[in-house]
Amino acid sequence: MRNIACTFNIDGVPTRLNLRKLPRQRRFQAIIDRSITEYIISDETNQLEYYEGPELAPFLFEKISALVKQYFPNVRAIVKIGEDNYEDYDDY
Repeated sequence: MRNIACTFNIDGVPTRLNLRKLPRQRRFQAIIDRSITEYIISDETNQLEYYEGPELAPFLFEKISALVKQYFPNVRAIVKIGEDNYEDYDDY
């Protein structure tokens, strides 16, 4: 499943949300009223973070974060443990 569509009742107004996972990436698009906001899973914290587009209300961000955790549990950050930074080598 790559798309989720749901409707939230915000202040008495039904708001339709389409959540789409971009293929082969750790990015998600939240589409509300034809405006697209992108979120990405952070490499350091493994949490959903704002990436680009118009920022949404904190209430909607919490709902989007919960939907991502529930429906896309296998999408995780790439953990870079023991990455070589070339400080161990001499310049000879």
